Amino acid sequence: MLIHYMNNNIRYVSLGILFLFFSTTIIGQKAIGNQDPEVKVIASATKNSIKLRWAVNTPSAWKHANTYGFTIERRTITQNGEILKAPIIKKITPAPIQPKPLLDWEVLAATNDNAAIAAQAIYGNDFDVEMEDEGNAFMSIINQARGLEQRFSFALFAADQDYKVAEYSGLAYTDTDVKPNERYLYRIYTSIPKEKMEVKFGGILIGLDDYKDLPKPIDFVGAFKDKNTLLSWNAKLLKDQYSSYTIERSDDQGSTFKALSSTPVINFSGGDEEKNDRMFYMDSLPANNKMYQYRLKGRSMFGEEGPYSKIVSGSGKLAFVYNPSIKEATLLKNNTAVVISWEFPDAGKATLSHFELTRANELKGNYEVVQSNIAKDKRSLNFNTSEPINYYKIVAVDSYGTKRASFPKVIQLDDNSPPETPLGLTGVIDTTGIVKLTWKQNTESDFLGYRVFKANLDNEEFSQITFRPTPKSIFTDTVNIKTLNTHVYYKVQAFDKRYNPSDFSEIISIKRPDVIPPRAPVFTPYQMDKEQAVVQLNWIVSSSADAKTTVVYRKEQGGTTDWELLSKIPLPLNYYTDTSAATNTNYLYTLLTVDSSGLESAPINPITIRIPDNGKKQPIDKFLALANREQNKIDLNWKYKVPNVKTFKLYRGTETEAPTLYKILEGNTHSFMDTDLTVNTKYTYMLQGVLTTNATSPLKKIQIEY
Repeated sequence: MLIHYMNNNIRYVSLGILFLFFSTTIIGQKAIGNQDPEVKVIASATKNSIKLRWAVNTPSAWKHANTYGFTIERRTITQNGEILKAPIIKKITPAPIQPKPLLDWEVLAATNDNAAIAAQAIYGNDFDVEMEDEGNAFMSIINQARGLEQRFSFALFAADQDYKVAEYSGLAYTDTDVKPNERYLYRIYTSIPKEKMEVKFGGILIGLDDYKDLPKPIDFVGAFKDKNTLLSWNAKLLKDQYSSYTIERSDDQGSTFKALSSTPVINFSGGDEEKNDRMFYMDSLPANNKMYQYRLKGRSMFGEEGPYSKIVSGSGKLAFVYNPSIKEATLLKNNTAVVISWEFPDAGKATLSHFELTRANELKGNYEVVQSNIAKDKRSLNFNTSEPINYYKIVAVDSYGTKRASFPKVIQLDDNSPPETPLGLTGVIDTTGIVKLTWKQNTESDFLGYRVFKANLDNEEFSQITFRPTPKSIFTDTVNIKTLNTHVYYKVQAFDKRYNPSDFSEIISIKRPDVIPPRAPVFTPYQMDKEQAVVQLNWIVSSSADAKTTVVYRKEQGGTTDWELLSKIPLPLNYYTDTSAATNTNYLYTLLTVDSSGLESAPINPITIRIPDNGKKQPIDKFLALANREQNKIDLNWKYKVPNVKTFKLYRGTETEAPTLYKILEGNTHSFMDTDLTVNTKYTYMLQGVLTTNATSPLKKIQIEY
């Protein structure tokens, strides 16, 4: 795509299509879409001024704004840290800000490519964009719409790169009438008549206290090669601060630096979908073997230049592209030394410094230098080794330290000796079926790894459960724990790098965790001794092989207390005698089984048992009453020489009222004073003892006049 400019000194500039929009923090590059017209604003505080940048977000709004301009309103919101009750409003643009007249652009555009781009986009009669299907009427309409989008995009792009161009474009303003310790809300409106287009105003809150020094570019590095260097730096972290960069080079040890280009370096691969954090620049070096230094500085969209980065130094060097190749590697008969011979192209001898021999235990392992500074005219050597398997490379080193390695060659010593038998095999299984095996690690130099074998029965054939030898003395397996097999069996075998096998380790047996609860017991008819108030529970014990204990629980029917643990009966006992049950009380009894792993069966359905009170209880010995009208009381006294009295029930009645329960007294009480009395009344008292077995004595009756 070619864009032609009015300035005859600049014939054309070739650029990719850029779609540029604003966000709240930085002017970014996004695709032009269908959106409501709006002014977008950003700002920057200097030590004594505030710089504003803005733009509208649609091509049509930009076209009208070039004609009618923008107005800026400033509202002072805070002073000295306090919010004003009524903001101070000032219109700081008496007349709308518009792009400068075309004649004012000529001088600037003659020396500034960005100015030429912006002027042509705003005022040019033609903004030639080469399109296909020329002559098609429908495509002509589409091309005109595309042309406006191109003008809009390139105008904003040019303003992004040069603050002076933004001012000429009517998209920037510097407010110098500002004070410290004040914060301002700037609102920017278009002056477009509403009948033509409604554009939402934009705003931003800022003060001089927001001033911050611009940062140095970070992570600036260079890769020096044959007469070129690739420079790169992290641009993503500073994308809010810098829109372009200037790179300078020194060829006199840093005494003077010159810019590599008259135009700044711009990141053309930005946007929301940006994946690369870095920017890159390739510079051609005039000569190899000469020290060059580079430094970098950024430029913001407000025309402010930041500090220089650190200096990157380096020199170009002729590429070293020649590789040696090993012709032969032979093991000598003594089984302790090898003879290695190699070739190297004659074209690489001019920059060759020496050779190195490197060795590793594996093909893709870590190759270490085992013999260095091998003369560059040497093409074979003898090397002693005791390692069973060896991978060798010959490495060519040039005068700059650049290394080029041959393909590896393997040498294996004769070895028929197996590794030691694995020792100390142990294992555990958790409740999810995860098995962790550990054993003592082998220490042979040619050790390769282990193979693990498993069986579910001690008399069945073991199967290998490792697909390849594992080098670590720890292994994790998974087993099914819901199975009838209570144990699982393992053994381990070691191998060296020649695959010589050791003897098997000792077989270990690991008990699977018990996750299946035992079967519950079953009640059989119980027996009762009414005279002794004793009940014997009987049951059939659990049929589970690992059942260990039968647990007996009791609870008072209708009570609020929890189940009471009475006893834990070891198998095979199948009965329990309850001597603590009270008479005339309904009890619920239930059983459950606990196995050797502590798992419990579900409690069985409870049975209800009541021990009746059929025994004759001794009556109360004496029951006396004495009335005292002067002290308004009747004193009651009694004696009852029966042990285990829980309470006394006292009943009271009159000539007109039948006796009812009046008081419940503690079992160790032998007197009571009644003061709730009516004169000239005949009272009847009845007393009954209640034992801890809930058995009751006969009622003892007495009458008295008051």
